[in-house]
Amino acid sequence: MLTIQKRKPVVPQRPTKSEDDVQTMVRDWDERAEILRENHTELIAKYPDQWVAIGDNWQFVAAATHAEVAEKLKEGGAFLPHSVIKRLETNPKRRIPTAWRRRT
Repeated sequence: MLTIQKRKPVVPQRPTKSEDDVQTMVRDWDERAEILRENHTELIAKYPDQWVAIGDNWQFVAAATHAEVAEKLKEGGAFLPHSVIKRLETNPKRRIPTAWRRRT
């Protein structure tokens, strides 16, 4: 189902990063988000109405609540701000942007 190429994460604790480190972090985050987007239908079938995430250490986790997912990521050594977390809703609410509504 998910084919994830594991890489060593960029250490987020350093206050200053080189431009290459920042580009690597952004590119890796985008790849993890793309993995969740590409596998959305499979994931929603396997984990309906749950939270899923891929940490910056490329660890995949799933749980019923956001707090549980965050705890699993922390236990695995992931840095939360660099992790991709998403809720898989089976019946998402229809949202209409307020700018599109006609004002009377």
